[in-house]
Amino acid sequence: MPAPESFFRSRGLEPLAWDEALRRAEAKLGGEDVASFARLHRAFVAYPAEHTARAFYDFAARHELHGLLASHRFHRLLAIAESFQSLPIRESAAILDMGAGGGFLAGWLRDERGARVTVADLSPASEEALAAQGFPLLRQQPEARFDLVLCADSLGEVHADEDEWLADAANADDPHFAGELEARYGLAHKLAALRARLDPGGRVALFEPAPLPHFWHGAARLLEGEGWRVETLGPEPAWGLILTSAM
Repeated sequence: MPAPESFFRSRGLEPLAWDEALRRAEAKLGGEDVASFARLHRAFVAYPAEHTARAFYDFAARHELHGLLASHRFHRLLAIAESFQSLPIRESAAILDMGAGGGFLAGWLRDERGARVTVADLSPASEEALAAQGFPLLRQQPEARFDLVLCADSLGEVHADEDEWLADAANADDPHFAGELEARYGLAHKLAALRARLDPGGRVALFEPAPLPHFWHGAARLLEGEGWRVETLGPEPAWGLILTSAM
């Protein structure tokens, strides 16, 4: 089975600390674009809403920074890809990558696993770059159905957990934990729109950068209550959920 690390490296990715990724981004940008990049990043980190995410990733796509951002996430991307090694993905499987970003996971699934990969992203500029790589866009396929939908650090990227209430394990037994998780992350709401995109027996692979057992147990309870059959992955190589519609 193809090794994802060699694929990512062949696409120019390498593990980078954020300071080094930032230094390289600034060297590539120069001038006023450096200040714009810093401002957009601060806004997105401080207020992770759709408009701040879209503005930041639009800028990154227009200035060809997705590779540096992905290099900062190199080990994270590798962990997610390695999680797929245990999933039975048949050749030519129809996969939708939601929040495909620079297309590195989508490229690995297409070029090394033989899947037919469609992409979607919150950022229009990112979608333009993905289309230039030969990926069909979801918005151009209103009737398409998929064997697998990949949500890799994309559904929860826009959330409202600034006070880190969910991160506090002391709140895990709170009877309102699952409801609070939904109020802050909206996972069930976002996944409901994807249910109709699944072929019979199709699955969703959900990953978020939350290495907290109680977060995933709460997410599993939440989504089981919304009619999903849930398999929990992790902690190694990455926490995540495999979801199959029970409706």
